[in-house]
Amino acid sequence: MKGIKITTLCIAVVSIIGMANAETCVKTTYNVVYSCGAGTESGTLPADGVANYNTSFTPAALTSACTPPTGYRISGWSVYIDGVEYAYTTSSFTYSFTSDVVIQPHYLSDPSGVIATPADLAANLGVGGTTYTYVSGASGTWHAVFPYGIVNGVSKCTTVMPENTAYGWNSGLIATDQSAIENATAGGQYCYCKMTEPNIAASPWVFRYDRGYASYCASDCASYCGNLVHSDYVDGRRFRASVFAAAGD
Repeated sequence: MKGIKITTLCIAVVSIIGMANAETCVKTTYNVVYSCGAGTESGTLPADGVANYNTSFTPAALTSACTPPTGYRISGWSVYIDGVEYAYTTSSFTYSFTSDVVIQPHYLSDPSGVIATPADLAANLGVGGTTYTYVSGASGTWHAVFPYGIVNGVSKCTTVMPENTAYGWNSGLIATDQSAIENATAGGQYCYCKMTEPNIAASPWVFRYDRGYASYCASDCASYCGNLVHSDYVDGRRFRASVFAAAGD
């Protein structure tokens, strides 16, 4: 564990009948170990560290130290305890575990392996995708596979109210104030979607849905984004045209 020191907090406990004293020791810090998991270590992993219970913890920057298994790609960090994935994060999170953890790349299935080109997007707005995957959260990710390649994106729940929240008219609205959504702290009821690959600087945030509550938005915003971007229905084509809008510039 690279010489990490474990800290404990010891509290004196008196029995109810006052006949005996005891001392209970509770760990206040836990080891954080970085690993490539199912991938192959191809570089230098971040140094192991220590997390304080019930405080904010920010994982080290995701590096290129791990090569994903064949057919997969890396998307953020995953938190594991005894080989079981408990959380996924793209930034900081509150350390609420009572165990040492292993943090390793989050591997997502990448069946086609080829990122679509802007020309592909502009020429195939009416072509639906075959599959989509997502990772939920106030800041989530989504991944849509099309016959011509892959499109990756992010979702974000914010308190920034879109211009029109009437059901049936809202989905697919390109937000007027892009900077407000980009700079907003994740957390809120309004779900927005944005394409990240192919990497087009002018890719807009597109309003998806008013979920009513921040918790609902965090649980399904990314799913809504990926589903409608890849959908072959009329609403999906309209939404896809907004998300891919910058590809025709």
